[in-house]
Amino acid sequence: MVTMSDVAKAAGVSRATASYALRGDERIAPATAERVRQAALDLHYTTNLSARSLRSGRSGVIGVAIFELDHPYPSEMSAAVSRQAARHGLEAIVQETSNSKDNEIAILQKVTSQLCDGTIFSPGNVSDEEIRALSGGKPVVLLDDISPDPVFDSVATPCEQGAEAAIEHLVNIGCRKILVIGAHYDALADDREVTKVSGRRLIGCFNAFEKLGITPDPSQFIHTNWRTEDARRTAHAIVDSGIEFDGVFCMTDTISLGFVRGLADRGVRIPEDAAVIGFDGINECDYYIPTLSTIATDLNDLACKAVGLLLERFDNDAAGLTRPPRTLTADFTLVQRESTTRR
Repeated sequence: MVTMSDVAKAAGVSRATASYALRGDERIAPATAERVRQAALDLHYTTNLSARSLRSGRSGVIGVAIFELDHPYPSEMSAAVSRQAARHGLEAIVQETSNSKDNEIAILQKVTSQLCDGTIFSPGNVSDEEIRALSGGKPVVLLDDISPDPVFDSVATPCEQGAEAAIEHLVNIGCRKILVIGAHYDALADDREVTKVSGRRLIGCFNAFEKLGITPDPSQFIHTNWRTEDARRTAHAIVDSGIEFDGVFCMTDTISLGFVRGLADRGVRIPEDAAVIGFDGINECDYYIPTLSTIATDLNDLACKAVGLLLERFDNDAAGLTRPPRTLTADFTLVQRESTTRR
């Protein structure tokens, strides 16, 4: 079995330096840390979790609990978090909650509290109090939780800023009859929607229209389930109803894929008849016909911030320190492709 000493020898550093580097200790120079990680990979070094847990009280494992793994965006996000964890010498256990409270409880109770040092968690049905109790007091970083009085650290996707950029982009390329697909115009009448992803993207749309001096019509905002087949049927219904439009903002790329397919079924040309932009930045957008413009969340930045917040909590807990919860927002890029490129 390959040992830490073997890794250290291969990297030309001391055993202590190799150990610190694989734990992601920031005192180790980046070039040295990379050399150690490469040596560990070349030697197929794996840590003994039981021994490490006995020595340090930590397993070196973090949990990642995501609402669904059979769709591109959450799957790609989970992969980014797993890669970021590995850069810090951590293993990640990724599990799907399926938006089920029973599953969320089981993961927090049986995986987080017993196996993991902490968890990056996408909550859907459990309260802050339940998370705290079920996680056994271990650090938790939430995804897309923007509570006004946060209990946990969190990382948010750039919903408001990204949606605003999408609407502005459509207007800048000449669109004047813009549809927003994914939520009703009056969804924000329910206070609970304000902190949800759909509600925050809706706020971004309203902000853009206000900034541009455009008064949107409620009929421009059309609800659909956030799945490709539902979006395809929604596109059919819109075209069949005779609604006029020349630009479309879909609240997710998954919606965008289905919606564009539905428009093609009805003979609507993209982007000549209507320009379409989505949100998330999933890989499939670059391989569709036409290629799809999108608001691409920087998943590496999101993962870096989520894992970083978790590591901060580990260090603070070890030092007996406390700090207020922090909320960070991931970066994004507007990626213009064929679906919004007009000649």
